[in-house]
Amino acid sequence: MSIGRIAGIALAGVALLGAQAALPPSTAAAAVTQSEVAAPAASLESGRYVGAQTITFTADPGAEIRYTLDGTHPTRQSPLATGPITVERTANVTAVAFTDRSESLPTIRGILVKTAEEPLSQFAVMSDIHLSTGAGPAWDKWTGYFDTLKRIMPNPDAIISNGDQINDNNFNTASDHQYPRTMLEQNLARTGMGDTKVMMSFGNHDDRVYRMAEQYPDAWFPGDTGYYETEISGFPAFVVNTEAWNSTQASWLYGRLEALSKDPATQGQPIFVFGHRPIPATVWDGAQSSNSGLKQNLSAFPQVVYFSGHSHLNITDERSIHQQDFTSVNEGSMSYGENDGKFQVFGPGLARDATIPTAQSVVVDVYADRIEIDRINYAADPGRTYTDDGVWSFQEKPPFNSSGSLAGPTWTVARGATPAETKAKFTYTQANRNAVAPAWGEAQPTVRQTESGPVLRLPQAGDDQFTSEYTLVVKDAQTGATTTLVPANGRIYSDYVVAPKPAVLDIPLAVRAGDRVGQPIDRTLESGRSYEATLTAYDSYGNASAPRSFTFTAGEIDRSGIEAAAATATPVLERVERVIGAHTPAEDADFGFVVADVPAAKLAAAELRSQLDAAPATQDVADATAWAITDAADALAAYLAPVDRDGLATAIAEARSALDTADTARTRAAASGDETERALRAELAAAEELQETLNVAQNALDAAAEELTQAVTAWKASTEPGTDPGTGPGTDPGTGATPGTGASNGQGAGEKPGSTAGGNSLANTGSAVLAGVGALAVVALAAGGALLAARRIRQS
Repeated sequence: MSIGRIAGIALAGVALLGAQAALPPSTAAAAVTQSEVAAPAASLESGRYVGAQTITFTADPGAEIRYTLDGTHPTRQSPLATGPITVERTANVTAVAFTDRSESLPTIRGILVKTAEEPLSQFAVMSDIHLSTGAGPAWDKWTGYFDTLKRIMPNPDAIISNGDQINDNNFNTASDHQYPRTMLEQNLARTGMGDTKVMMSFGNHDDRVYRMAEQYPDAWFPGDTGYYETEISGFPAFVVNTEAWNSTQASWLYGRLEALSKDPATQGQPIFVFGHRPIPATVWDGAQSSNSGLKQNLSAFPQVVYFSGHSHLNITDERSIHQQDFTSVNEGSMSYGENDGKFQVFGPGLARDATIPTAQSVVVDVYADRIEIDRINYAADPGRTYTDDGVWSFQEKPPFNSSGSLAGPTWTVARGATPAETKAKFTYTQANRNAVAPAWGEAQPTVRQTESGPVLRLPQAGDDQFTSEYTLVVKDAQTGATTTLVPANGRIYSDYVVAPKPAVLDIPLAVRAGDRVGQPIDRTLESGRSYEATLTAYDSYGNASAPRSFTFTAGEIDRSGIEAAAATATPVLERVERVIGAHTPAEDADFGFVVADVPAAKLAAAELRSQLDAAPATQDVADATAWAITDAADALAAYLAPVDRDGLATAIAEARSALDTADTARTRAAASGDETERALRAELAAAEELQETLNVAQNALDAAAEELTQAVTAWKASTEPGTDPGTGPGTDPGTGATPGTGASNGQGAGEKPGSTAGGNSLANTGSAVLAGVGALAVVALAAGGALLAARRIRQS
């Protein structure tokens, strides 16, 4: 081995280990396992705060935290949380902890940033409690719901439960009203809201109105007609009975509103009206609405703010507020939410369903110049209202991670000094509806093979509000025929109501029979066949993105992660096998390493080879295999320890130089007759053989270098002027050569000094355990005992 070659070994070793430690980007993004790392801890809870706030997230050691302020799920490209995060305006702050191959569940905090201005009135409006039992999750969840409300509005002036207090309409279950009454009484007392005013309206699930009235205090639900007038902190308030609209009620309501509008003391005040059902052509076009006569009554009074429930349509959708002649607000549902009927994911297949797992309501702050309406999530965790088998399962495990998050930005309704001035300030009008279409990002959709079939992994399109849904057209690439996978009018739900909104959707490319939950899958794609998919994204107003098309083969496995991991792991495997002699020929840099535990290294190498030879059947397994290859390579690399052969190389060079100098300074016969020279040449031969031997421990290399240096020193001392070189026992005085060697330097004829016959193509492999001073002594004894003789000379 040349000295120059030896000098590069250590650097080559460092480069190899550095490459092994760095994971290829494609592999790093291949697999994401959620919850292997703990969700970040937050310094603030969801709630109401005055002025800008700072929030700090902390995570497990070794994890980094990424965050968003727009309610979306953080990704690895989201901003890095390296310290306190400033929240200047109302927002959902979401954080996720990432390691190299996993991510935590999200931590989400709804931070309502308010000014120091004290509101003139505060109240909460909720709807569709649907409580008809006194035990179990349906009851238990309300503890968490009221804890959330307490953090947001600690002392509301009123709580309005806007219809459907119970869960049936058989007109014989009025006694079930004991459950919502008891629940409200207990939680109001527990949270210190015992003095809060309670207002109730009558809904279609509440038996008959007079029977409902018998179940509650008169202050909560006065009379037996279902409609009544009251006030909230001095502001006029009306509850109407949308289940039994009649001329008597209409005349009463219109007369009172007209009187308030003409009275100088009240004409500039907002008037709050609460009714269970929405009004036609208002919020979400008045879905499931009734009572067009109520709309006529209210149209003359722009200062009216009408709150409704019933539809269960979620309040994340911006269509939940509407202004034309008055303001209409959908306050959502506290039992479960709905969208307007989309395909959703139910296990390995899609089905069309409107229900979604949310519990939402609004809270209202009234100021001198405005009304602020905030949308609150009490439950908006990922999931479905039905199991894959079609069994109702929503809200069974409170508390919910999303409790207290915000379903959207604050709605602000401006106040005017007169009804006409109020109307002039309307902003949530049809003319102002959002016209910005969703746009695709750089991340591309892919199709992943799972145990149940192909799944579309879709990075969500971006929007100034949110992307609501997608259309998906899948064509056979061979025939051009459109598949029947998803109907042309079918929309795939984007999970926009989930808190946080997911950054990526996994959509099974299979549909259940009849598009119904709980039915078997009857439409899917043929494995091994190529398809072209075209996606279009829509917001809730129907604004459409540009189409995005791509081709894929059903059942195909993306092995890029495995290939990237293998490209880094294979050099490690081959180096270990060369160092321990299991693979030839050796490379120069191999001499810079040692494997101490050869049997264990062989087992680790076999494990890595098994991972490299794996043939995963699903994409998840392929991604896991990429990481398994990286882990196995890391484990194998741990058996490689660097060694430094420079010291031995230097000693060899010095010995060769000394002998070459001696050969030119005096006759070879005189020099080689010295016993110390024979010892030096034996030490040099042993050192050269060791330098050409793979897998030698550092202590053996250092000992050899030391022995050779001492031999050089001893020989130089014996050749100083005035020293008789002698002949020594067993030497030929005429030649100085050991009898029977046939050479003056212990080498074969024609070999270069210091070389090993045959080079290193079949390099010797030493033992890290046996290689040491003892091994060198054996080599020296084989050369004629010169090593021990030299030691005796040095010790004399």
